[in-house]
This record gives sequence, C-alpha cells and structure tokens, in this order.
Amino acid sequence: MLHLIMSPPTMLDMAHLERLIGEKDDVLLLQDGVYGGIAGNLTFSSFLAKRKTSLYLLKADSEARGITALIDDNITIIDYQQFVAMTVKHSKQITW
Repeated sequence: MLHLIMSPPTMLDMAHLERLIGEKDDVLLLQDGVYGGIAGNLTFSSFLAKRKTSLYLLKADSEARGITALIDDNITIIDYQQFVAMTVKHSKQITW
C-alpha cells in the first residue's frame, strides 16, 4: 500500500499511523507533509529507526517550501515521474 502523507507532522497521530503502515508499504511525504522530512524532526526520524518501510518525499513540494536542503539523508527525494511509478506499483493508496 502507498501512504500519502499530506498533513504537517503536528497534525499526525504517529502511533496510529505506525500501527497501520506495514513493512512492505511505501510512505510518501507531499504537500505540507514534507515538513516531516526535515532532518531532526522527531516525527519521522523515530519512525525510520523502528521500521524498514521506505520513506519518500516529493521534491517539487519541498522546493516550493524552500526546505530541500534541510531534508533528512535517510529520506529518498523523488520527482513526479517517480511518484506516478509508485502509484502504478501500489494499487491501494491511502491519504493522511
């Protein structure tokens, strides 16, 4: 499953998300969700430490917010073409 996180970290219930995101799932931060990708942000850094789930971030949204240089090195930054490929890979998606 592909989890699309569009909400800023302050609006997320990470305990709930962690119960629902499987190890084979992919997580994509986009829109205001990209703020969760800033290095040192406890929301997703602890999530990454606990899980083998892949965490991605949409480059265009981080650029629009001027935070691309601040993104954690453990997060894979992708473009729109790669985003489309992820939606093809995962027939099921959920937006947070």
